[in-house]
Amino acid sequence: MLTLDQLAGKWLAPEREEEFSNPAITNFRGTVQAAWGVSGVQYWICAPTGLPTPTALLYEKTPAGWRRHPRRVRFRWKAYEIEREAAGVSTATRMADGKPIVLQRMRFERGGTFALLIQGLPRVWRFVDYWTLPPENEPMFNVAATPDGFLLDDTKTFGAARFHLPGTARAYRDLDAWRDGEEPVERGKVGVAEFTVRPGDEVVWWATQGCEEELPGLSDFETEWERGRAHWEEVWEAAFTPGNRHFSGYLPYPETEFERLFCMGVITLLNTRRINPPAHPRSNIATGGQCIWVQDMDPMPVCYVWGAPEGAPTTSFLWEVSYQAPLLARLDPAVLRDQLERMIHADLHEHWGLETVSGMGAGMYYGVNHGAFLHSVEAYVRHTGDTAWALSHLDYLKSHARPGLTDYGDFQNVLECVSTYEHVIASFNAMNVQGMRFLAELTGDETYARQADELARQVLSLYEGGPFACLQPDGERRIARTILDFNYVGLCMTADLPREVKEGMVRFFEEELQTDDWLRALSPKDPDAYTKRLPSFQTYRADHQATGAFDAWPAFAAAVLIRFGYREKAERWLRRIERLTYEGPFGQAHYVWPDGARKASFYNGNVYMEAGGCAFATLVLDEM
Repeated sequence: MLTLDQLAGKWLAPEREEEFSNPAITNFRGTVQAAWGVSGVQYWICAPTGLPTPTALLYEKTPAGWRRHPRRVRFRWKAYEIEREAAGVSTATRMADGKPIVLQRMRFERGGTFALLIQGLPRVWRFVDYWTLPPENEPMFNVAATPDGFLLDDTKTFGAARFHLPGTARAYRDLDAWRDGEEPVERGKVGVAEFTVRPGDEVVWWATQGCEEELPGLSDFETEWERGRAHWEEVWEAAFTPGNRHFSGYLPYPETEFERLFCMGVITLLNTRRINPPAHPRSNIATGGQCIWVQDMDPMPVCYVWGAPEGAPTTSFLWEVSYQAPLLARLDPAVLRDQLERMIHADLHEHWGLETVSGMGAGMYYGVNHGAFLHSVEAYVRHTGDTAWALSHLDYLKSHARPGLTDYGDFQNVLECVSTYEHVIASFNAMNVQGMRFLAELTGDETYARQADELARQVLSLYEGGPFACLQPDGERRIARTILDFNYVGLCMTADLPREVKEGMVRFFEEELQTDDWLRALSPKDPDAYTKRLPSFQTYRADHQATGAFDAWPAFAAAVLIRFGYREKAERWLRRIERLTYEGPFGQAHYVWPDGARKASFYNGNVYMEAGGCAFATLVLDEM
């Protein structure tokens, strides 16, 4: 079995912040991400609190005054650690086992006087109201010096963070006040810890957050530092060990040429695992913008979120559950069942998912809900044999069956950034073909099988020689050149497709979507490619537009190629895709550049950790 160190990324030296996906790690209690620099961290989220602002930024004293330390940084990701190097300073960042604590070790190859700048708003967030936590909310004088660092607090909630730092800690009204030599204040917007080092010196610091009267602490830095790594290694081994204490099941470990691809798919799944603390009276007071809510929380003790850390870090999106389910049904079936139960209670006819800290439904209705829910339940039943649980929710399962060609709403309920792919689309209807066949098998009612066969014929009527058409309410038959139809029609209706249809679909895929080491979710030939109908943020989104693809789509596409009889082509392509994992785990999307694909950044709307890429592990287990 490959170790976590063998699965580490390679050193990366990005030139442009907006084109780089900053590495992030989790300790399953929360997440932290490297900021753009050698020491800073951001999106340090340990629900119910979070501090998204870039903080612990490194400055250096020069003859001309205080300057930011050079930001031409080299980064390397490991599952349990982020390493960085820049201009004679190297750092390693970890999280403490089971605690909302970040730890950092700094090594200085040259001497000098340095400072760590501390700022930000630790807050009990009402996560159900935020997709992205604002790095800076309303300005506050919330930083106060302590004997060994700073206390940051919040006036709207009980959120707080303590930083334990080297050197002399002083608070200032703002950054300019410090750099201009003004006197420190009792409470300011920033804190500065100044310290002097000699060549070869090592400095450590740590920080904790929460909303309790007494924040979690450390018994010993070195012990916690080693435990941060050891705990990840323990969880990694447990994932493949029957009877382990971390999961309600386990995954098989295949003997395969694509061992690294499989392992990185599993790490992608584990990156979405969260262990939430019980609700606390002080966690019930949370904020979303300018308002304060007081409500009872019902956090899931263990859950799997959609992704992190930049967006919706406590949300379970049903579409992502459908990628996680084939693995979770084997690795952690009890948690998968609990998560599906809670989604039923929240009602997937009204929401696209679940906010795992409050227990509330999240977001609006999404067109994929019906097929994704039936797919997730089918995966659970197939791997556990627990038909009794599914039958106990039979009425709810039936409510998601759509026996005829169905209009799944406008583009906001489908792919968001492809404004022409909407209403009667092949992909979601194909998902319901599979869903109704599952219902027929589960119930023994052949009516569902007959309806599925008829719906499959109707989906085939949308075929346009490679891509498929989507039908509009006014009768327009609009061709959409998207990967979605290739993937879902190919996977959900494999046996329904004539040979000539399969050949046409593959020809379209190879000519317009596939790249050397990735794919484009939308063909550049599609009239809505790089759409001008939407703001620029949506125009170049790599997950669904023509600039790249969501990280599940290449795994699904490879599975379609294999099922269609193109195994050798699929394997050659996957060998090139596997090389991309030396950046780090799969995330939300990869952007296609002239020299190859790279992880898409949050400036492009894509988070570092995201569940979709776990589909590569499912691909290796179930299709190869």
